[in-house]
Amino acid sequence: MKKLTLSLITLSMLALAGCNDDNDNVQAQPVVTEPTLISFAKLKVDTYAAGPESGAYVKGANGIYPPFPGQPVQGFSAALKNADGTYMAMSDNGFGSQDNSADYLLRIYQVKPDFRSQAKGSGEVEVLDFIQLKDPNRLIPFEIVNNNSPERLLTGADFDPESMQREADGSFWIGDEFGPYLLHFSKDGVLLDAPIALPHPIQAGVELRSPQNQLNKAQINYVEPLVQRSGGFEGMAISPDGKYLYPLLEKPLSNDSTGQLIMSQFDLETKQYTGKYYLFSLDSKASAIGDFQLFSPTEGIIIERDDTENNLGGYKKLIKVKLGEIGQTIQREEIVDLMDLANPNLLYGTPRTGDIATGERFGFPFQTIEDIIIEDATTLTVFNDNNFPGSSGRNAKLADDNEMIQIKLPKKLY
Repeated sequence: MKKLTLSLITLSMLALAGCNDDNDNVQAQPVVTEPTLISFAKLKVDTYAAGPESGAYVKGANGIYPPFPGQPVQGFSAALKNADGTYMAMSDNGFGSQDNSADYLLRIYQVKPDFRSQAKGSGEVEVLDFIQLKDPNRLIPFEIVNNNSPERLLTGADFDPESMQREADGSFWIGDEFGPYLLHFSKDGVLLDAPIALPHPIQAGVELRSPQNQLNKAQINYVEPLVQRSGGFEGMAISPDGKYLYPLLEKPLSNDSTGQLIMSQFDLETKQYTGKYYLFSLDSKASAIGDFQLFSPTEGIIIERDDTENNLGGYKKLIKVKLGEIGQTIQREEIVDLMDLANPNLLYGTPRTGDIATGERFGFPFQTIEDIIIEDATTLTVFNDNNFPGSSGRNAKLADDNEMIQIKLPKKLY
């Protein structure tokens, strides 16, 4: 297995997720009057990293078929900014489900976009290194794919990592969708604590589990699933003071007809849920959220989306939210329509035959958009999750690349 050569960029070079005003990638831009695309880059879909051949349990799609030569660098479900301008991008569970992802290794990749802006940039993305997630100390209370190996490398059949934050010590907290669980890893990818289950914030003594919960599938202390399939943790913010996590479910509970998602508060010092929670109401056109980040103790941004792809009428929005009273519905305000961005400099480049939403009105026509970084008060970075190789949002006949865009806002967030 590849050994990290960077450590991964020692702690002094790491920055916590959230606002970052010292951003070499974000170019000086004129004042804009509407949300405007100012930078664009993409990691090509056929990008592979060192590792064992993969894809044995999938059929392939969009002209890309297994076996895959190594590990696809794809499906980014969470991203954090480093102080040197690079990003830590966490891959999704692999090929879409527990059943087909046993040969996909769970990793956090360090990527370096050379954003194409009005002034410069190739639009290409370099993969520098990765952190392999693993459980050598045997903290996971159920059997995993690599159960009897010394390193116990984690795979997409074990967990579905969908959200990520970083503490001041460089360790990572990851929100898993299968459990749903919170997972705590060292800066080198070693699991530090047993998976932390989600208590129901309203019904005392009830654990919230999904149909994919690993303990349930092993018939260990079975609990009736109330979290929808593919409805576990999807977004997770960290408070600016680094004291609390706010994991947010992707969808309402299965017995909830209100369309509201539960956001819980987790204390990083005690490593326990506080019992405090908030509710986020989905728009009637949305089916799920994609990410959640805070830029103040009570204000942040949520990605909200429907399930369409390659659809100019798709619902893909950035929602500014404000936390209020405990247990109450969060205030929401639409600030960006990701399907209708100004693109005066045509930063996508030369479109391929069949590409959509690449002109002076730019769109992000992907089913899964799962990464947002608040660079500064007026600049946001957004990545898509390309669901390698199954999604074809940009072009109905081609597998999606991993696109990375930067948006300039007409009004400051703070």
